[in-house]
Amino acid sequence: MDTEALIQTITSEVLRQLKSAEAGQGQPGAARAGKVLAIFTGGTIGLDQALTELRSIQSFTSAITVVLSTAAEKIIGTAKIRETLGGHVTIVTAQSDYPGKLLQEADVVLVPVLTQNTAAKVAQTLADSLASTLIMQALMLGKPVVAAQNAADPEDDWRIKGKMGHVSPGLLKALKNNLQKLAEYGVQVVQADSLAAVTRQHLQAEAVVQAPAAAPAVKTGAAASKKAVLTAAAIQEAARSKAKTVAVATGTIVTPLALETAREHGVEVVFR
Repeated sequence: MDTEALIQTITSEVLRQLKSAEAGQGQPGAARAGKVLAIFTGGTIGLDQALTELRSIQSFTSAITVVLSTAAEKIIGTAKIRETLGGHVTIVTAQSDYPGKLLQEADVVLVPVLTQNTAAKVAQTLADSLASTLIMQALMLGKPVVAAQNAADPEDDWRIKGKMGHVSPGLLKALKNNLQKLAEYGVQVVQADSLAAVTRQHLQAEAVVQAPAAAPAVKTGAAASKKAVLTAAAIQEAARSKAKTVAVATGTIVTPLALETAREHGVEVVFR
């Protein structure tokens, strides 16, 4: 085979693989990066959308491990998870050994269906169930935690259409406050249809070389293939070095968790 023919063959194969990835086929063994731990609680509002998002996430991650709470195992079931994500997916239930190692290895922790019950537990810092314990430990480990709020939101469209939105002002405030507390603790609360996009953002952020405390501005611009990202880990490193500022180039993406971490540690993010 001559050089030109070889180049054409290689190019065609690369394009084929890119097209396969974009189509979200998510076949095991594909060249992907990042591990995701998905913790399901026993809700159904937003479930179908969340499963669709997880199927998409499979196309750009190396592994998704699913954790089912006792309620989720009964309401959702392992069969539905395997039907959507494939028979190869690892599923942890309340009867399994505690998935501490899987949590440690996870790059992103997802709560695809956050129920009002779990939101209330975590808001009160209660770790008395498998789901709430994992979420609390993920936060204490500094893991990115992303939760779909649909099932926990008293003003979700599904609840309104189902005539379940007639709550007293006091109850409405309490339920909303639970979600606000989770956000203050570091949970990124989103709509179910944003799970894939937000997960990809976190994984891309982890792949960026983290800026040291006294580092010069992060380089961005036309020469960069992707925008630079400032992560919470970079802020934590700056705080440990007792730095008061972190300088980044204009256009750098600063994750919500990085901003929250900066506020907590009194570190100022300066754009140059």
